[in-house]
Amino acid sequence: TWYPTAVFMYFMLPRVFDWPRVFEEREHFPKLAEWFGRLSQDEAFARVRDDIVEHFEAAERAGQFDSIKDETKDPGYKWRYP
Repeated sequence: TWYPTAVFMYFMLPRVFDWPRVFEEREHFPKLAEWFGRLSQDEAFARVRDDIVEHFEAAERAGQFDSIKDETKDPGYKWRYP
């Protein structure tokens, strides 16, 4: 169950919350990047990732995340973490 959640984060954090790509970044998160990368190479996990990403890409094109992006412009709240 953690991998699909990580795919959700992989998609949403950089696009919606302007985070760095923490699931690919190996300087600060080498173990996380290694784990995600290894699972993503497995055929079954890759299918899960592709299905989730495809769904969220369609939702993004439809504007589903626009209101969230608007909320993250609030300077009174820290949305991005280095």
